[in-house]
Amino acid sequence: MKRFSLRGFSGVLGLNSQANWLRGRGLPLAVLLLSLGLTLSFWHSEQAREQAVQRQAFDASLRELSERIEQRMAAQQHLLQGVQGFLGVHGPLDAVAFQRYVDALPLGADFAGLQGIAVVLPQASRAGQAFKIQQMEPGLLRNRALMALDLGTLPALSQTLLLARDSGHLALSPLLNLRELALTAQPGFALALPIYRGGRMPASIEERRQALQAWVLAPVAAAELMASLYGELPASLSLALFDGQDLDESRLLYRRADAGWRPDPLGLAEAPPPAVRQASEFLVLGGRTWTLQLAAGPGFAARHGADYAPNVLCAGVVLSLLLALLAWLLGSARERALALAERMTQALRESEQRWAFAVEGAGDGVWDWHLPSGQLASSARWKQLMGLPAEPAACPISQVWGLIHPEDLTRVQSEAQACLEGSAAQFSVEYRVAGPAARWNWVLARGTVVERSLQQRPVRMIGTLSDINARRQSEERVRFMALHDPLTELANRAHFDERLRFALANARRYQEPIGLILLDLDRFKPINDQFGHAVGDQLLQTVARRIKAAVRETDTVGRIGGDEFVVLLTGPLSRESAQGVADKIYTQVAQPMELGGVRLEMTCSLGLALFPEDGQDELSLAKSADDAMYRNKRAGRPWLGEARYGPPPAAPAAPSRDPASGAGGEGFTSP
Repeated sequence: MKRFSLRGFSGVLGLNSQANWLRGRGLPLAVLLLSLGLTLSFWHSEQAREQAVQRQAFDASLRELSERIEQRMAAQQHLLQGVQGFLGVHGPLDAVAFQRYVDALPLGADFAGLQGIAVVLPQASRAGQAFKIQQMEPGLLRNRALMALDLGTLPALSQTLLLARDSGHLALSPLLNLRELALTAQPGFALALPIYRGGRMPASIEERRQALQAWVLAPVAAAELMASLYGELPASLSLALFDGQDLDESRLLYRRADAGWRPDPLGLAEAPPPAVRQASEFLVLGGRTWTLQLAAGPGFAARHGADYAPNVLCAGVVLSLLLALLAWLLGSARERALALAERMTQALRESEQRWAFAVEGAGDGVWDWHLPSGQLASSARWKQLMGLPAEPAACPISQVWGLIHPEDLTRVQSEAQACLEGSAAQFSVEYRVAGPAARWNWVLARGTVVERSLQQRPVRMIGTLSDINARRQSEERVRFMALHDPLTELANRAHFDERLRFALANARRYQEPIGLILLDLDRFKPINDQFGHAVGDQLLQTVARRIKAAVRETDTVGRIGGDEFVVLLTGPLSRESAQGVADKIYTQVAQPMELGGVRLEMTCSLGLALFPEDGQDELSLAKSADDAMYRNKRAGRPWLGEARYGPPPAAPAAPSRDPASGAGGEGFTSP
């Protein structure tokens, strides 16, 4: 009994072991074998379907290409028949009529390769019958040499002419090198059509020979003819056109390689890839037979959607492996889930430690907002950035709102509300908080909602706070320097031009006057040369401060170069008030100044122009002020009031500046 129990227990252990083996290894293996079998079956059927698709597409391309070549040759024949009919009516000796007729022909893409249309006359010679070209149109330079040839010396061409004469129909010559016809050397052929007296073809051969009057001859370049089919030939196809049924290279009219094949630039694979499908078609044209050979390259299947079989096989193998892996995962899910939970717990602890260390190391503060209670817990760094004491650990959110600059508060609350409502995934906003010494410091707050209720209401939002005060101050300084002169901190030329354009647009709209004052320091260059650039820079800074003190806050003062300044007067303005501002500027600049232990007295020349009396736009207004300034400078006396500004009744154009006058730079010009 005891032995039976041990045997039964060992049998149960064996069954459990077998079940574990089947669940862990047997099931994945069975799934893999079944999936691979289905994949192979589907791959075989897909391969057979693709072969049928390729064969059908290739046969259709061969038929279509043959038909297009026949259509192009038929167009050439119709053209020659039209010329034949014309010459039958007018006669082959009417050169002017023939030239006008050929010039009027619409020789488009259907007649590509046609080198010209010639009238050939039979002539008797001692060596036998000769054939001379009487006229060749169009009368290009390349065709003139052809007219001097005796076509009877070219056996292939003379046989074609005789065949056309005896048959009364279009005759196609054998393969010709067009160099024999004094044309560009390239493979080609010629089309010939007879012209009989009376315009009608006699019934018998003897009558045709007696009634022959001339021929219409047309040399054709095979490469140019076939090039017109480029847009109609599918890619990944190679074609060759032979004269006759013998596929010999000496009878080759034209060849085109697979457009999808490119030679290796390193010269390692110069030969094109082998054709996967090839066929030939015979074309009977003008009494001759051409052979069209078409070959499909490896890319032909892909262009016709017949290259999926390898993908099916690869995808099936990959899917089979994935299904086997899924079966194995399902069989060992519990053990792996426990191990994964343990690893994730450990990783979460390590991640929290690294995150806390990284945030504190970067100098950022951390905050956690619990919305139902309205309390915000934060780190010590966050409290330091917000200007709060280290204790207590949490504070009400209303206290946080009170620390933000009033101009930024609405924007911060709007951004936070958008994140809470879900319309924005992240909360990111820059704002100012109160700092020491009654200053405002810039900070950047980022946050996201990490917990919502079953009704999708926000419960908890966490984030960080960064100190960006130095960056914002740097940005403000860069923005200021882009619009102001670095020495005097007045508006630079670009900024002043922008203010002037805006002021003019506003003045035109509301019919208000504005004033423009140009100021040039007298004898600045000698002072700068005598006392040095340091004193010259201090002088310019002092003048800039005095000009700015002489105008209103709504006016704009700018430095547009060297010792040239410009003032834009806006707001309520009249000619008398503008004159008063100009007088005040002159008086302020003329005050003595102590610079670097040197006592200096400086005068200036000013020019005043008012909109709209003295100018309607930037250019005319600036020119009026510039002219007035230089009249004052030439007068050589201080500002005397109204007689010193405004254009005179018949004043000549202001001359160019004299470098010796001490006025540096050019006059103000609008961009």
